[in-house]
Amino acid sequence: MTRPRTVPVVVWLIVLLHLAVMLGQTAVFPNVRSPDERQHVDLILQVRQGDAWPWPGPGTSYVTQGVTAGGFVEPDSLDGPQHLADREDIPERDERSSYLESGGSATMTVEGPDGDVVPVFNQLVQHPPLYYVLGAGVVGLVPDWQDAPLDRVWLSLRWWNALLALPLPLLLFAAARRLRLPDPLPVAAALVPLAVPELTHLESAVNNDNLLVILGACATLLVIRVLTGDLTRRTAVLLGLVTMLALLTKGFALMFPAWIALAYLVAAYRRRERFGAALTSLLVVAVVTLPGVAWWVRNVVVHGMLQPHGTHATPPDLTPVYGWSDGGFTWLGRFTERMITLFFVQDHAAAREHDASWWMARVALVVVLAGLVTALVRRPVPRLDALVLLFPVPALAGMVARGSWEQFAAFHDFGAAQQGRYLYTGLVGLMVVALAGASPLRAAWRRAVPLALLVLAGGMHLAYQHDVWRLYWMPYDGGPDAFGRAVAAVAHWYAFPGAVLVTVVAGGLALCAAIAFSLTRTALGERRPDRAAGVDADPLLAA
Repeated sequence: MTRPRTVPVVVWLIVLLHLAVMLGQTAVFPNVRSPDERQHVDLILQVRQGDAWPWPGPGTSYVTQGVTAGGFVEPDSLDGPQHLADREDIPERDERSSYLESGGSATMTVEGPDGDVVPVFNQLVQHPPLYYVLGAGVVGLVPDWQDAPLDRVWLSLRWWNALLALPLPLLLFAAARRLRLPDPLPVAAALVPLAVPELTHLESAVNNDNLLVILGACATLLVIRVLTGDLTRRTAVLLGLVTMLALLTKGFALMFPAWIALAYLVAAYRRRERFGAALTSLLVVAVVTLPGVAWWVRNVVVHGMLQPHGTHATPPDLTPVYGWSDGGFTWLGRFTERMITLFFVQDHAAAREHDASWWMARVALVVVLAGLVTALVRRPVPRLDALVLLFPVPALAGMVARGSWEQFAAFHDFGAAQQGRYLYTGLVGLMVVALAGASPLRAAWRRAVPLALLVLAGGMHLAYQHDVWRLYWMPYDGGPDAFGRAVAAVAHWYAFPGAVLVTVVAGGLALCAAIAFSLTRTALGERRPDRAAGVDADPLLAA
């Protein structure tokens, strides 16, 4: 009997470091400073109170006044550095406003273009409800949440999102190992989330993308099992369940059925004698997926479209007015630039500066493209398998481009919906194939890949954090004590006791040192890269 393949100790350390980075970023990024975070929190709170359940129709849900208690900065694009270290209007932790004290479920209003007072719509009702129902359950665990300081409730939701994303390095490791990438490349795969600072920022914020990303990672691992010969009904049921949950989370999951069908077709083509088993398993996936599909069928029946517009009971007029000659090349250039930048990092001021993190995003892009080209040319992974695993990224990019172009054609908007984070559902397939490009390297060079990736991740985060601290925290007048004052401001703003933050940072530094030491020994050939902790690499799905 062969010994089951196991997860190396260093991978578990990477999982914990991933968690520490996410929890640390909950302090560095003020509340509301993630895309649509205020609306996500607001909708969760409305579900908890029963105000958004049954699920509201488009154009009928408004942001509540109470949610303003959780944030102390603007939720929209910033006009420059905020110098938060200079702010003196932030109360002590226990004195901060609660949801009820700030207006509770009363509708938030703003001054409209004509001077009229208008309500603020919560457009997120365009999405399915699963993420918000789960979030409402988390809020219910916070004692007396309506009267507690809302920034504390908000931070609890951020920690929940970090826990949702916690298994991502482990899933990447299992995917690389299932593809039989040579050691220590599966360990390098586990490091991937740390090399994408915008991903760890998103994971540390309240956003329904986090649930979809982890479901996409699970689906990718299951698709790899199909491609490598697992046509069992058990795997089909799991794949159907993951797809159903994804379809109840966000519209980008609508590409899952085509992706999964493609995987089974490739598996059937490769093993023609098992065509019947492949077809049967695909039918099992389809049946299990039906409850998720039903949500989108409901949208068509009730609203007359697959995904309604969140702020309009009737869809806005998107009749094309502008064409390619009206700035199509400008739109395409903006789209390409923003999708690259916002995949790796985030321009929180929307200034499109070519700063340190912008340049590091290009460095990372070159590394990924080099790996992809090498993998497709040298074929360490069968080319059909690689193309199936890469399918989600162009599919998602196409969906994003279509929506962005509609806005350009109707309103001459050059930058609508251009968010690189929308591609994260395909992250595992993309990065595992890119890492496969390192397979042809000599063993001595290959042993250094995880350490090189850790160094790249460190450089990415240093550049990103430099830009973020400069934008948010550094005081206006600078000086030798500027950074110390900024750190003190972060500690003061943090909703949990300072000891929690100190523990997170100290633990993260210790984990980083231990991982660097382990990967250095591997790079030097002083230890086996597959030394294990005695836990199966794919415990849920082991054949």
